[in-house]
Amino acid sequence: MTTGTHVLAGVAVALYFKLPIFPAVVGSVLPDVDVGKGFPKKRTLFNAHRGITHHVAVPLIFICVAVVLKGSVPYAVYRDILSFAAGYLSHLFLDALTPLGIPAGFSYGQRFSFKLLKSGKVSEIVVVTLLIFFLAVLLKTETITVEAFFGRDNISLLMNMLK
Repeated sequence: MTTGTHVLAGVAVALYFKLPIFPAVVGSVLPDVDVGKGFPKKRTLFNAHRGITHHVAVPLIFICVAVVLKGSVPYAVYRDILSFAAGYLSHLFLDALTPLGIPAGFSYGQRFSFKLLKSGKVSEIVVVTLLIFFLAVLLKTETITVEAFFGRDNISLLMNMLK
């Protein structure tokens, strides 16, 4: 999937779960930090695109961290970590729809894929159209504000810091 599709999915997931949009968008694009690695002859989880950064364990670790920290950090931090993890999971879900899929085990060769779509093809346009339709439905029922983008608590923290 392309970056734009991942961003749309991150926004959709955040709005659906009433989470701040910004952390979800960051989470939705972060797995592709490994894009420059390409596909070497001997691929491992640590030297190729769609390696360790595309493993489902990564967002699950963030969710566990959020649960452990829930009572000891401000609610905004807890919610932002969950939002980030939700965006990350949206990225992995979209990539699992493609033939290459995502890692399913502890080696690069163990993959999980629905094999439904190809990145940059007509099928991705269908996904983008569905995401835009979904967002339109959500936006019809919700008012998007700066608070929705960053989270009300984060805006309050920022305002207090500026005083």
